[in-house]
Amino acid sequence: MNNIEFTDFDRAILQSYDSIVDGLADYLGDASEIVLHSLEDYQHSVVHIANGHHTGRELGAPITNLALQMLNEIKRSNSKQAISYFTRSKNNRLMKSSTIAIRGEGGKIIGLLCINMNMDESFFDFLQAFMPQPDIETRGQQEYFASSVEDMILETIERTIESVDSSPDISYANRNKHIIGLLHDRGVFNMRDAVTIVANALKITKHTVYMHLRNLASHNEKKDNTGTE
Repeated sequence: MNNIEFTDFDRAILQSYDSIVDGLADYLGDASEIVLHSLEDYQHSVVHIANGHHTGRELGAPITNLALQMLNEIKRSNSKQAISYFTRSKNNRLMKSSTIAIRGEGGKIIGLLCINMNMDESFFDFLQAFMPQPDIETRGQQEYFASSVEDMILETIERTIESVDSSPDISYANRNKHIIGLLHDRGVFNMRDAVTIVANALKITKHTVYMHLRNLASHNEKKDNTGTE
């Protein structure tokens, strides 16, 4: 099987998966091995790896026989983009694996994202990755699984208003300022029509919302320049 000729765009696509490798390993925990293969060079296909101790691989390791087999199966399939299977590592550890195709320019497969879970890890150690830990931030804010962006914005506004109104430290005169500041921190104003939706919910004008946002931007710029509040 020949190596694939890459374009600069292909390399950029593949490189963008580095953060996915690290993110998956962080989420799944130490029982997981996440490997990014580049098909530009089969002899040194591993271009990013997390928790490589499970198979003893490092950067620059060659592609495996099973990875090649999964690649051929994906190519032969008209719809399958990923294959999951069980296998054993060279130290005889049972692994549940998934091979996912990464496509580049023109739809050609340029890489493989491989997820390997060590099933011989103790169940307690495996569960630890999914339990709150002292070094992992716990978000107090609830995540909203709304059916539309507008519903999500309205839900966020409602919960933010409840939080501000329940705080004895925030005066009524500063209520809207704090609400808009929190909504800004929560990324609401990145969404289309958010200013209009917020203005309607708070029963204020869009001009007032923009005024608070300008004041917030000016305050943050001043803080960045001086390093102080």
